[in-house]
Amino acid sequence: MTGGMISLKIRNSQQRNLIAGIMKDNYDHPTADEIYELSRIKEPAISRGTVYRNLNQLVEMGEISKLTMPVGPDHFDCREQNHYHFLCRKCHKVFDTPLEYDDSLNVAPGSMEGFRIEGHRLLLVGLCPQCAGIEKNN
Repeated sequence: MTGGMISLKIRNSQQRNLIAGIMKDNYDHPTADEIYELSRIKEPAISRGTVYRNLNQLVEMGEISKLTMPVGPDHFDCREQNHYHFLCRKCHKVFDTPLEYDDSLNVAPGSMEGFRIEGHRLLLVGLCPQCAGIEKNN
């Protein structure tokens, strides 16, 4: 029975490595379903549940970030440094912004005495250039 558990751990590590490899240097902020489709190219037998589980493990391990969106599915990000995002309200794509991260927002103002800020996120919402062009032409 122990042998089965070891092979399961090895398999999970291989699957997690596959997913981590897909995420490495992927700045397109893919959704879990997009990562699942990319995973199936290299490992056709991989299940959607396995991909979701491993994505959550990679998030817990701090190797990737999960971006919860106000509309549409969650996206995943491989960039380690703090930065801000833009969400297109029409196509639901997520983009990195060129805005400089403002560390001063991580200091609680006097009116928030007792609070400890550990970080912040900024999500700009609007239309990407492609969707703005489509709306303009309609």
